[in-house]
Amino acid sequence: MNKAQRERFQRAGWKVGTVGEFFELTPAEEDLIETKLRLGGLVRALRKRSHLSQADLARRIGSSQPRVAKIESHDPEVSLDLQMKAIFASRPSASRELAALIRKWESPISAGSLAPTRRLLKGRPPLLGRSTKATKSKGLAANRQNYKMPSSGAA
Repeated sequence: MNKAQRERFQRAGWKVGTVGEFFELTPAEEDLIETKLRLGGLVRALRKRSHLSQADLARRIGSSQPRVAKIESHDPEVSLDLQMKAIFASRPSASRELAALIRKWESPISAGSLAPTRRLLKGRPPLLGRSTKATKSKGLAANRQNYKMPSSGAA
């Protein structure tokens, strides 16, 4: 909206503001929405750069072509997990690049504030790059016992 339109609406009694102001969003909520929108576009760009069809990417992430289309079209029901999974599948170096960014964010944090996290993770194998075949089936069985499917049956 240009300045003239804004002034015309305000003279007519309309309140003009941002989406965040209208929905009373916190700055963190606004940032999350903006990030999810940017990730959807990023998935499409990376998929095309990698010469993958939506169906190819869907196979790589264990999903369906319509779900990939929803990721790319900014469907609000698409989770950050699925967006990141699609990014990792379409750009092999994305996991390393994200890990480097996280390390960069952690570097100014004092060692004392990370001590509890390091203590919890000490002695555990890294999550990325390890075989999860044996542990996956045990974990799924345990999750099935504790998880009840929604009555609608939607996934």
